[in-house]
Amino acid sequence: IMEDTPVKIVVYHCRNLRLFKDGEQKIFCRQWPGLTMVSIPCSGKIEAHHLLKTMAGGAQGVLVLACSEKACQYLEGSSRSRKRVDYARLWLEKVGISAERLDFVRIPPMDRVALENLLREFLSKIQSLEALPAIAKA
Repeated sequence: IMEDTPVKIVVYHCRNLRLFKDGEQKIFCRQWPGLTMVSIPCSGKIEAHHLLKTMAGGAQGVLVLACSEKACQYLEGSSRSRKRVDYARLWLEKVGISAERLDFVRIPPMDRVALENLLREFLSKIQSLEALPAIAKA
């Protein structure tokens, strides 16, 4: 019965990636049960505690999508978010949760194909991991 429950994945993506035009994000998410896409002004705005709270809130996987380092409009946003994701991954390991549930990826702007391929890969990786420990669901 658990098989029917879609894997909950939250994707924070930099607005400057321009992955979606107005209204497209909702339509895109309908094709991916369990997926939540959250547009943020810059990937550098994400903090480690946001990522950990997202996991604590029931997400089985969290992705942070950033611009390439050279393309970041805020210069250091992309590298800043990379460090924060790494920091949050350390905390996941400390509480016995696979750090693979949290990932950081730089993708080309407006590349929906790259996004879909990434989501497919991430989803199968999350599905291959052992179930989250009960403490993570509390």
